[in-house]
Amino acid sequence: MRYLRQSLLFLMALGAFTAPGAAQDRLMSVALTGSFTTSSKTFFHPDDPDEFLRGQYFPIDNIAGIGIDIRRLFVPGTISLGVSAEYLGRLTSLTVPVNGVVVDVQDGFRAVPIELTGYCFLPVGTSTFRLYMGGGAGVYLGERRYAYAGVPSEVTERGVTGGIHVLTGFDWNLSEIVSFRSEVRFRNVQLSSVNEFHGTVAYVRGVAVPLPQLPLTSRINIDGLNLTAGLAFHW
Repeated sequence: MRYLRQSLLFLMALGAFTAPGAAQDRLMSVALTGSFTTSSKTFFHPDDPDEFLRGQYFPIDNIAGIGIDIRRLFVPGTISLGVSAEYLGRLTSLTVPVNGVVVDVQDGFRAVPIELTGYCFLPVGTSTFRLYMGGGAGVYLGERRYAYAGVPSEVTERGVTGGIHVLTGFDWNLSEIVSFRSEVRFRNVQLSSVNEFHGTVAYVRGVAVPLPQLPLTSRINIDGLNLTAGLAFHW
C-alpha cells in the first residue's frame, strides 16, 4: 500500500506540470481501451449433486480484451454516466493420451460485458489529473469454446446473466480534447454454456478417438481483476 500511495502522489504531481487541462469538463467522451483480466474458472459439472465434482474447474488466466466506453457529463467536474462494452476471450491448448495417441484439446471462452456505470470524481488531484470512482450494473453474454481431437463443439445453449461492478480510475489530460484513461474494475461475471459434439469419433493419425456424446454443461466464472487503459476523446 505504501508503494501504491507513493505512485499515485507521483502521478498527481507529474500531471500538474504536463498537459493543459479541462478535457474532463467537456460534455461527451468516448474511450478506446485495451484490457487485461487476471483470472477465470470454467466449472465442468456446475449442477452435479456431488460437491467434489461440482467444485472441479479448469483455470484460464491472463485474458486480453478490447473495449469502448461512452460517457456524458452531468455535473461539471463531479458526476458523469456512461455505457461500455468489452470483448474478452482466451483459448488454451493442452494434450491428453487416448488409445495410444496424443489428442489435442482446446478450451476457453469468449464474453461480452455490457455495463452502465455512474462515475464520481474525487476531490483530489489537479486540473489535468483527476481520480474517480464508479459503480453500476451490467449484462454479460458469452459462451464456452471447446474442441477435442481437432473437432470443435457446437454451442447449443448459452445464458445471459447480470451483475454489479465497482471501479476506480483516473483521467490524465494530454491535450484539451484527449486524455489517457486507466481503470481497475472489480466484477464477477458468470456465464452458462452447453456444448455438444454431433459426430461419434475423430481420427488422430489413423486411430479412432471417441468424441463425448453427452451435452457438456459448464459455468464460466470470470472473477479476476479487470485492468484497462486507453485514450479518451472529449468534445
